Amino acid sequence: MKRLGLVYHDDYLKHDTGEMVYDFGTEQMSVGLEFENPKRVKLIKEMLEKSGLLNKMQTFHPSPATTEDILRVHTEEHINNMQRIAKEGTGKRIFGEEVYGSDVSEEIARLSAGGALKAVDIAMDSQYDVKQAYALIRPPGHHATKEKAMGFCLYNNVAIAARYAQEKYGVKRVAIVDWDVHHGNGTQDIFYDDDNVLFISVHEDGYFPLEGGDMEEVGIGDGLGYNVNVPLPSGTDDKGYIHVFEHIVVPMLKEYQPELLLVSAGQDPNALDPLSRMLVLRPGFRKMAQMMREVAEEICDGRLVAFQEGGYSLPYLPIATLGVLEGLMDVDTGFEDPHVVPIRTMHEDVKQVVAKCKEIHQAYRKMLN
Repeated sequence: MKRLGLVYHDDYLKHDTGEMVYDFGTEQMSVGLEFENPKRVKLIKEMLEKSGLLNKMQTFHPSPATTEDILRVHTEEHINNMQRIAKEGTGKRIFGEEVYGSDVSEEIARLSAGGALKAVDIAMDSQYDVKQAYALIRPPGHHATKEKAMGFCLYNNVAIAARYAQEKYGVKRVAIVDWDVHHGNGTQDIFYDDDNVLFISVHEDGYFPLEGGDMEEVGIGDGLGYNVNVPLPSGTDDKGYIHVFEHIVVPMLKEYQPELLLVSAGQDPNALDPLSRMLVLRPGFRKMAQMMREVAEEICDGRLVAFQEGGYSLPYLPIATLGVLEGLMDVDTGFEDPHVVPIRTMHEDVKQVVAKCKEIHQAYRKMLN
């Protein structure tokens, strides 16, 4: 079994996104909690406890990220806007497109980013004697651009973590792999002209956000060839994702040779997710995590950090995330997943996507020739 540090704080539950309300003018109708709500991380932690896996981890508590930490990727205006919105008015706040919260949400977003930084410390600092970590944090981050909040995200946790690793630990090459079902537009925005960060986003094609995420978006300037988008057809399941990781993700990582591997672990490609049309189940998440751990062990001394991003099916998100952690730790908890789908052949369009992605990136990646 592989060792792993878990970063978590109970204050993540204080980020209150409220209820989802349909507005009919004079009447309103509540249809339950917003998708990104405190129960997400609460249930994941409970799953780890009840499965016995939590006892096999080292748990760490983070401190909030400083303004200096956040300014490494965001503008001062953006930070000021998040603080202003949190302080204004009462009740539910709107921080950006599909970004909801309360008066403490900006503070908790800092704590979420701080959790990302703590996870980097665990992987990079020898005093911890652990080389991989999972940051069970919220709010998520990968949609937040340099200048705006978006898609449940106030601050871009993984981007802040990458810059922190580069500045504090002198890491020259960082790779970020994002398997959230939605394109990591914010992370792409931040590193689009940077060859010190290889960004690979594997996401559902033609979904939120509607603009961006195309294969032709390969970076600009120094970053040309270091931005990789793999938009997959709806209905892609375990086999399709694993095919992409075998033929695109792992070969690119091996050629790039990062000193630190970061994973935006959004478990919303799962088959039961209300914000996804994909069919990935626990074995698929376990295999992807295993592949990331194995490639990290081969090329960067096992230094790997995964960050909680999306995942909105309260019954299945804990199971999918359990699979991720089983893959990272090389352990089987023995939990019997009650959700079963028929065994399918791989989506016929996945191979076409892989072939086109290889063709586009042949000019930048020798291993694809």
